[in-house]
Amino acid sequence: MVAQTRGAGQASLQKLKFHDKLVGKGLSTDVLLKKLKNLHTQLAELDQDRVDTATLATVRKELTHNTILLHKDRGVRAHAACCLADILRLFAPDAPYTHNELRDIFQFFFRQLSTGLRGSDFPYYNEYFHLLESLSTVKSVVLVCDLPNSEELMVDIFRDFFALVRHDLSKKIELHMADILVALIDEATSLPSEMMDIIMAQFLDKNVVRIYLLYYLCIYHHTSCWVSPCRILSINLFSDNY
Repeated sequence: MVAQTRGAGQASLQKLKFHDKLVGKGLSTDVLLKKLKNLHTQLAELDQDRVDTATLATVRKELTHNTILLHKDRGVRAHAACCLADILRLFAPDAPYTHNELRDIFQFFFRQLSTGLRGSDFPYYNEYFHLLESLSTVKSVVLVCDLPNSEELMVDIFRDFFALVRHDLSKKIELHMADILVALIDEATSLPSEMMDIIMAQFLDKNVVRIYLLYYLCIYHHTSCWVSPCRILSINLFSDNY
């Protein structure tokens, strides 16, 4: 589930020192990017069980503004995604957003990941990796399952992740992706048929890395009915290629 609840006393709580505005007229891309980098650095240094969440009120609201989520600059979006991931981490297990806002946030997250993890030399790769790692370790992604029409978003996530998998993807990324998919499967009350179709279609794919992602999925989720086909396909594929 989502990370543990906060338990520290009020006297020891950490306060966010960032007071700049992220939304407003005349804010250039360079200035906004500099502010988001600063905010991301500060948020990343805060501990979930020691933070004064009241000091996050302004930034957590401004980060969901359309001028941020729909910004034309890739760097602004990448750093905003990292900041939002940290906001979810610091507020866990509760989320300080409405269902509609959470839907926008997770759609925003996975749009960034589907384009930003194509290679370690890709611009803002480190920020995209931070986002993926946070979703994997904090398990904030399970909030998707509580949203109205969550099945549509889950299908999109599975489709995007399997489309992203390639031979040159690092093992860390593969494992984080598998963790996210397993968390969604574990938390969902039922699995959409379209999502199951996407999973089963991978067994017919000649992409070795996709087969191994499925294998991780099977082992972690103890889904025995998928393990044997995955093992057989992976062995056959590697026998053909090596």
